[in-house]
Amino acid sequence: MGNLQITQLFSGAVGCIGFGLIYNLRRRYLPLAAVGGFLGWLVYLSCSFYVWPGGIFLPTLAASFMTAMYAEFLARRCHAPSTPFFLTAVIPLVPGSTLYYCIDALVQSEETEAQRYGTQTFLYALAIAAGMAIAWTLCDFSRKVRRALSRGGQI
Repeated sequence: MGNLQITQLFSGAVGCIGFGLIYNLRRRYLPLAAVGGFLGWLVYLSCSFYVWPGGIFLPTLAASFMTAMYAEFLARRCHAPSTPFFLTAVIPLVPGSTLYYCIDALVQSEETEAQRYGTQTFLYALAIAAGMAIAWTLCDFSRKVRRALSRGGQI
């Protein structure tokens, strides 16, 4: 990884702390949110460079899934809800620049560019939602299975 990617990783972590402050995340959880943003962006960069070069959907899906799993882990460890951990850690994945460029192209009547950026924004948003949904579904299912097995009942 080059200097640019390392700068991106640490910028994402610092940005997560900032959003944690905005979301009134407890101060003792701010470093954990920063680690989540760092790890999420690391997964995104790794997948977009090595696993799915040039892709949008699959690297974002993998990063969002990892971020949601990290939030679930923290929720169990800290006895807190997972949503605040996820919301702060997923911030580096939010497609702010592509949405901006889409709206700018629309204002300037550049339909082709607007469609291209709009498609990218949609893919990012869909991947974030899908990664989160998959992780939370798996965690919910595993909790139900553990609960059923601990009662000695059927699944």
